[in-house]
Amino acid sequence: MREIRYEANESDGKEILRILESSAAKGNIELIYTRRPDAYASYMKETGEAKVYVSKVGDKTIGTCAELIREVYIGGKPCKTAYICGLKKDAAYSGNIRFGSDFIHGLQQEDVGFYYCSVILENRETQKMFEKKRKIISMAPITEYKTYIFNPRAKIKAKKHTFSFRQATENDISELINFLNREGKKRDLFPVIRTLEQFYNLRYSDFYILLDGEEIIAAAALWNQTEYKQYVVKKYRRFMKMVPFFNPLLKALGYISLPKEDKPLNFPMLSFFVCKNDDVENYKIFLNEIRAIIARTYKMYVIGVPKNHYAISALDRLPSIHFTTKLYEIRFPWSEQEYKMLDVAKVYLECGLL
Repeated sequence: MREIRYEANESDGKEILRILESSAAKGNIELIYTRRPDAYASYMKETGEAKVYVSKVGDKTIGTCAELIREVYIGGKPCKTAYICGLKKDAAYSGNIRFGSDFIHGLQQEDVGFYYCSVILENRETQKMFEKKRKIISMAPITEYKTYIFNPRAKIKAKKHTFSFRQATENDISELINFLNREGKKRDLFPVIRTLEQFYNLRYSDFYILLDGEEIIAAAALWNQTEYKQYVVKKYRRFMKMVPFFNPLLKALGYISLPKEDKPLNFPMLSFFVCKNDDVENYKIFLNEIRAIIARTYKMYVIGVPKNHYAISALDRLPSIHFTTKLYEIRFPWSEQEYKMLDVAKVYLECGLL
């Protein structure tokens, strides 16, 4: 039977979820990135311009993909971008999946200046597929992105300071948004923040600020998104099978206790984390202050940064479980529109928006 592709709707949510959970990311820790309880509804919460597609053979859904359109900074100016994600084939389907040229053509919009996607570094098969020369689309690697899972009870070496650190209040909203945009626009792919309400379930009270007198010099939000998207450890493989037995030792060394299989992880992402002038010492001060706040409620928290981030060497010194993804730029060779060029040294993707 012929494969057909169409834009999904509310009735496709369960089938999309089934496909997302049909296979886990390869590695010593098999991890599923999922969107329970309704995958379609989850994508719709990401942005006002989200589109989800499914591919079918007869009555059977065999593949899915999503397109999340957002406004970000590139070269210090707002630009409309499209993040292509959730491209997945049903692991139980033995045939090939071809979304077709009509699907690829359908993604292109004249007002979108940059398209991108990401792939787990251990997924070599998909990387080879993306990096093949082809006529339909052009995909080129941009940078790598590292996601860390930290134990909030592990202390961080930071210099003594006279700054004040506190939870943001309603009176801080205007200055907070100004600060995030002022510092964020120095980085390519940092989201343009017009209101906090543009991000689902994000409130001003989720933000914490570091102040030098009355001036904000660092800020970030504790953004828990586990209501509508989750990480689940499907299985531990090889030597990792034995690691859960050593959880007390791991905890003593500052690592998280490895979670049980098939249980969604509960954690906040340290999101929209920016420091004035990319000051790594202030970054560590903020991190040490907020990890104590996190420890009151959670056993872990997550930070994601690209490999050229100014604080990555400091994060690498901390005990963590981490994984790496590869970021790709997508271009359409037939298009005459002018695509935006990234400065790889200045790329910053918000982990909570991946």
